[in-house]
Amino acid sequence: MYRLHGLYDWGSLVVHMALEEIGAPFEFVMHDPAQGDLTRPSYLALNPFGLVPVLETPDGPLFETAAILLYLADRHAALAPAPTAPERGAFLVWLAVVCQQLHPAVLQLIHPERLLGEEAQRAVADATHRRLLNICAKLDARAQQGDWWFSAAQPSILSLYIAMLLRWARGLPPYREHALSLADYPALQAMIQALELRAPIARVLAREGLSAATPNPLSAPLYEGS
Repeated sequence: MYRLHGLYDWGSLVVHMALEEIGAPFEFVMHDPAQGDLTRPSYLALNPFGLVPVLETPDGPLFETAAILLYLADRHAALAPAPTAPERGAFLVWLAVVCQQLHPAVLQLIHPERLLGEEAQRAVADATHRRLLNICAKLDARAQQGDWWFSAAQPSILSLYIAMLLRWARGLPPYREHALSLADYPALQAMIQALELRAPIARVLAREGLSAATPNPLSAPLYEGS
């Protein structure tokens, strides 16, 4: 059995969804950063950076979201092209785009004060918003090419990862005008709306309390900013 360490609606959400889709048995271990859970020696032994998610596996503890997702996909032969598949290279490229470009941009959009302090946060947020729109446009253009791992027909670790990040980009920016509109990205919108209809994903969204306030917590989350 796997043990997933995380918090609801944090970076562990995508791993939670992947585990449910795969159908692997797992235990969700909830942590409270305010109580110092992520800085305890026992947790730092799992992830020396004190972040979530961490997945305890038969091969030892894993951290870093993309690494965990690839491990699960390859170990269970699900949610990603096989290592020998001809589309594996392209898939890895776009997974890297999501991990190295989309994920940092979304985090900076919702926490612009972290880069240069509160005095510069509006300028940082404006610049990050422009960059995020450009990244999403490129993702949407690629999604329109019909790769199954970007499609509405079949989930992948890539589509699950994007769905989590764009949920945050819609619901959490401190400036309302920066809240992402999925309608501007029809291929991504169709992909994410299809994910919400899947029973495994619906179970995770309910378990994490995300579907209590809105029926479409991935494609149309409520805006929670100021």
